[in-house]
Amino acid sequence: MNFKKGDQVVIISGVDKGREAKIVAVLKKDNRVVLEGEKIRVNKVHQKPTQDNPDGGIVEKAAPIDASNVMLIVGKDKKKTRVGYKMVTDKPSKKGAPSLTHKVRYAKKTGEQID
Repeated sequence: MNFKKGDQVVIISGVDKGREAKIVAVLKKDNRVVLEGEKIRVNKVHQKPTQDNPDGGIVEKAAPIDASNVMLIVGKDKKKTRVGYKMVTDKPSKKGAPSLTHKVRYAKKTGEQID
C-alpha cells in the first residue's frame, strides 16, 4: 500500500470523483483507506446507548474507499501522481562513518521525494 495516514488525495472514480480529502486511516488488510473531507461518502450506523453516548441513535461514520480509487496529491500545484519507492543513500556525517541507505516514497510524475 502506497498511502499513509495524513496524505492528501483526490478520488479518481466513484460517486465522489474529483473531490480532495485527507486520509484518516489505512486498512492494509482490506486495501482500503478512510477519508476525511467535505461531502465524502459516509455510512449511517445504528449505535446502541453507551456511557459515552447515552442516547444512542444513528451516527454517521466515514466509509472506507478502495485504495485503487484514490491518487496522491503532491506539490503546490496539486498534481495527482502515482507513488514509487527508491533507495536513497545519505552522505556520512563524519569521515570514515558508513553511509546509510533507506527507502523513500517519491512522486512518479514530478520525481520529488514525498517523505
